[in-house]
Amino acid sequence: MKTPSHWEVSEEALWADCKVFKVFRERNRHPQDGREGDFFVAHAPAWVTCVCVTEDGNFLVEQQYRYGVRDLSWELPGGVVEPGEDPLEAGPREVIEETGYAGDPPILLGKLSANPAIFNNFCSIVLIKNCRKVAETSLDENEEILVREVSPEELLAMARDGRVHHSIMVAAIGEVFLKCPELFGK
Repeated sequence: MKTPSHWEVSEEALWADCKVFKVFRERNRHPQDGREGDFFVAHAPAWVTCVCVTEDGNFLVEQQYRYGVRDLSWELPGGVVEPGEDPLEAGPREVIEETGYAGDPPILLGKLSANPAIFNNFCSIVLIKNCRKVAETSLDENEEILVREVSPEELLAMARDGRVHHSIMVAAIGEVFLKCPELFGK
């Protein structure tokens, strides 16, 4: 079986501007056999998700309402990487805004694509150790966030039993569990 080809984008047009992302209709052409097709791709900014470990070994989680699923969601701190901003700058900025915590210099653990079939962006996974409360939160107008510290065992249980159901958060927890098992006593 041969390796799939990189299709060529021959045409691109804005289809819808949805504020937090833009949808483009992209005409793609297969480089070898000439097949063509229209595909709709959401262009979104880069994201960062932060795995924050407190000085006493707990993890920061936050609960907020998510309009897409119309329900509350337990997540790790994070958000949009601003244009020209490095994920290692964006991560600590988002953490202090959302939780009021700060810690050691961030460590990049990896980069994930949320849904490469329809989104063009990536989410960087950042680890911040020795976090402690240093400020009040600075939330956006429509944000309400409950911040908790949970043990390593509880964080894994939350991912296992579905309390953490956001796929990027589950992947970030898995990433830190695989790359830093010592944080879980392993």
